Amino acid sequence: MPLEFERQPGSAVDRRTGVTITAPRILPASPPEDPSHTEYQYLFYLNGQRVDGLGLFGSDEMVETPNGRERVFTLDLGHDWVLKSILGFKQTLSNTDSDLAFIRSLAQGLVLANMDDSNTQHAMRYVALTTGEALARTNVSTIDPIISSDGSTIVLACELVPPA
Repeated sequence: MPLEFERQPGSAVDRRTGVTITAPRILPASPPEDPSHTEYQYLFYLNGQRVDGLGLFGSDEMVETPNGRERVFTLDLGHDWVLKSILGFKQTLSNTDSDLAFIRSLAQGLVLANMDDSNTQHAMRYVALTTGEALARTNVSTIDPIISSDGSTIVLACELVPPA
């Protein structure tokens, strides 16, 4: 059964399984990574005990949309080591979902844990992405993925906080 996260202050929680993802520690990326990227460091808890963690890169940019300006926070789950870490956590939980279903449900938790609803004049969008190529390299079946307009990016999770 997929993880079903809901937002809590400073975290995302799946009450059924007891999994909690804390809001990430956010740092500028260190060389050799692109210094314009952001590093996100998450901790995973099971029934109040720390059992795992995940570090990944992302970006933060302002974009123009038909509805006005949006600040977009992107989590990049397109690296093999990120996907392998997520699948390792799946094993820790003895989760029996398909790999893609688990990755999507965990991506939703990562997005929810990262969300900030502080009042802002612009909408804020939180997106977790991967690629078909990264999934293929880690032997994850991509039956019926949500594909972006460029055909290679897969949107795993997306949430929007409207402007105040």
